[in-house]
Amino acid sequence: MRQSLPMKSGRLSSRAVALLLSLVVASPALAQQFESEVSAERFDPAPGTNNFLITRGARMDGNLRYTVGLYGAYGNESIIVRTRTVDAANSVRYAVVENMLTGSLVGSLVIIPELQVGLKVPVTWVSGAGVPGAVGQGPLREPVNTVGLGDVQLEVKGRFYGDANSPLALGAYAFFGAPTGNLTAPGTYIGNASVAGGGAVIVDYKTGPLGIAVNLGGVYREEAQVGVTMLGGEARYSLAASFEATPILRIIGDVFGSTNFSSGPATSLEGDLGIQITPISSKISVTAGGGAGILRGIGTPAARGLIGIIYDSKVLDRDGDHITDDRDACPDDPEDLDGFEDGDGCPDLDNDADGIPDSVDKCPNAAEDLDGFEDKDGCPDPDNDGDGIPDVNDHCPLEPETKNGFDDADGCPDVKDTDGDGVPDELDKCPEEPEDTDGFEDTDGCPDPDNDGDGIPDTEDECSELPEDGKGKGAEKTDGCPIDA
Repeated sequence: MRQSLPMKSGRLSSRAVALLLSLVVASPALAQQFESEVSAERFDPAPGTNNFLITRGARMDGNLRYTVGLYGAYGNESIIVRTRTVDAANSVRYAVVENMLTGSLVGSLVIIPELQVGLKVPVTWVSGAGVPGAVGQGPLREPVNTVGLGDVQLEVKGRFYGDANSPLALGAYAFFGAPTGNLTAPGTYIGNASVAGGGAVIVDYKTGPLGIAVNLGGVYREEAQVGVTMLGGEARYSLAASFEATPILRIIGDVFGSTNFSSGPATSLEGDLGIQITPISSKISVTAGGGAGILRGIGTPAARGLIGIIYDSKVLDRDGDHITDDRDACPDDPEDLDGFEDGDGCPDLDNDADGIPDSVDKCPNAAEDLDGFEDKDGCPDPDNDGDGIPDVNDHCPLEPETKNGFDDADGCPDVKDTDGDGVPDELDKCPEEPEDTDGFEDTDGCPDPDNDGDGIPDTEDECSELPEDGKGKGAEKTDGCPIDA
């Protein structure tokens, strides 16, 4: 339905026409007329993962890792104009774009860890009063209520410093937008009248659960006049922060804006706050939030609502041990990767289960034998005394065998006693002949076959300690006993 300014006798009086001033911006003021066209949508969701709301991060990761997502963004009163006369009571407020709801299909592909390609295909519903005509150029344009394809955007993002896990990562992105919005639904403010291109540098810092990023760049597009305001190329900036409150919950704040370094409606600033939920062991993340315009430039709404869902093809590895969660028996505890049962994904703090942690165990894969000999080093000691006789066979495991050819297999040290008579060779005057140990000079190590030296062997001598005197008769002379014994 067309709407006109107040009339007298069916037409504007010449006095009223004279009193009409140019259309100016309110909130901030916009203009008398719209020439060419610009997009009223400033919410530009970041494709891929490890981003914020619209602020891009530089922590791409993976090879041929892809994401597919759908974002919805609603803006209320993105473009407001007001007519004003000398009599302020007669001013009329127009919500040129009162409602703008954009659903964006967003995808990304990480070609290598340092390079990502992204694509955004938006579809927008917009409604509003339309644009008032210029002074003297007739009535208002028809109200807007339509759905159309927005500007399709291709984005390339790269990282030139750091990696996905480093505290500081630096990168940049560039984008190209086709004017598909203006082609499919001209005059509805869902797209630019020309191609648009731009980009920004990325500074991305992370410490613990806190992440901060800054994007600084700009956009080039064909200049369009919105009343007295010229819109075209402009600088764009954003500052974002996030906090990982729990393993599944991330809180995100994003402030973004633009300026062509003039005043009024060419400068915009918006602040949004949201949460992102990623269930454990899930490849799907859900983001929801809202915000408001701070500096109400063209395209900056009074209020914003947003929601998004994204699927990430990344193979899940919660503990970062390079063993995927579907194969990891301990998905929250990283494998220690020490060559011992590394395929199960569980840390093995004492590989050999000998009670000595691998961190201090000199032989982490060979169990200590815990026999009271050097048990703290973690190494088994199969031959404590090092005599070549295994402890299991060594009768004296802590005393080395003397290896003297005498009982060398028992593992016990032997004082050398070649003849085995109990007298060490070093004291044995007859080391090759065993002492007869009969109570007579037994300590010299020599056998004494005739203790009394009477020529009669002790084995035949009835008085081995008393010499035979040769007296007597017959056998008395050879019994080894003196006659008077």
